[in-house]
Amino acid sequence: MDDGSPGVGREPQGVGAATFDALLSVAIGRRGLSLRELQQRLEEQGFHIGTSTLSMWRTGARGPERESSIEAIRELEQILQVERGHLTDALASPRRVGPDRHRPFATVFELPPSDFTAEPTPELFERSGAVRVFVDQDSRIRRTVNRTLWQGRRDGARDAVIFYGSIFPDVAPPQVRGTLGCDLVDVSIDPELELLRATLRLHAPLRQGELVLTERESLRPTEMIPEYAITTVAPRRQAEIIVHIAFDPSHPPRRCWALVEAEGRSRTYSLVPRASSVMHAEFDFGPGMITIQWEW
Repeated sequence: MDDGSPGVGREPQGVGAATFDALLSVAIGRRGLSLRELQQRLEEQGFHIGTSTLSMWRTGARGPERESSIEAIRELEQILQVERGHLTDALASPRRVGPDRHRPFATVFELPPSDFTAEPTPELFERSGAVRVFVDQDSRIRRTVNRTLWQGRRDGARDAVIFYGSIFPDVAPPQVRGTLGCDLVDVSIDPELELLRATLRLHAPLRQGELVLTERESLRPTEMIPEYAITTVAPRRQAEIIVHIAFDPSHPPRRCWALVEAEGRSRTYSLVPRASSVMHAEFDFGPGMITIQWEW
C-alpha cells in the first residue's frame, strides 16, 4: 500500500528508460512532495485525481489516459517545476489493436444458437491466458484459477462475457468471483446446456490498446461428481495459453494427455506428471480448444 510519502528520485539509466513513470518518479523525488500533497495541489486546480491513481502513474502499474488526463499532467509539470512537455511528451501512444478474429464460445464449442450463449460485440480481447486446475484424490475438480491478459478494443472497454462448463442439474453450481482486477457479475445458469455465464467487469475501463491482467476463481461444491477431463476454450488467437493441472499428491493419475483442436484439425500429446501435476502450453493459438484428460 502506498502511504503517500515521497519516492526516491533516481535518474533513469540506459536507452529507453525515460518512460513517463520514471520521469514522474524522479520529478516527485526532487520536489520532495508526497502523493497526498500532489493530490491536494491538483484538487485546488480542479483536477480530481486520487493518490492511488498517482501511485499507479509513478510506479508504472497504469498510465494516464491521454484524452482525459493530459491537462492534469500539464498541471503536474507546473507543480513539480519541470519544463512543459517533460511529462506529457513521454506518454505512450495507444498500442496497436489487431483485427477481430473472435469466434463466439458457442461456435467454438459447437453448441446450437441460443439467447444464453449469444455474445455482444467484444470490447476486450484475450491476448494470453493461464488456467490452473486443482483435482482431489477422488478425481473431483475442486478449484480453477484463470489468469488472463486483456486488451481494450476501444476506449472505455470494460466487460467480457465468460462461460464455465460442467454445471450439473443435481449439484450446486460453483462459486465464481474475481480475485485480481475484476468482478464477475450478472451470473446465470442454463441447466440444459450445463453452462454458467457471467460478465467479467474490470475495476477500471481501458483505453484502446491498453492491457490489464485479471484473475478469477471458481470453487466447486464438495458433492461434485468425479471428472476425468477439462476443456479450455480460446475464442480468438492468443500469444500463449497455458493449462496446468495439480492433482492430490497422494493419488496422482496413471496417465494424462492433451487433445488440441483448432482449424478443423486435432493433435494429441502425452503428458508426463511432474510433482503430481501436468502442464500443456500452446503458442500463437486459437480459435480452438485444449482438453486435458486423465485416468487412474
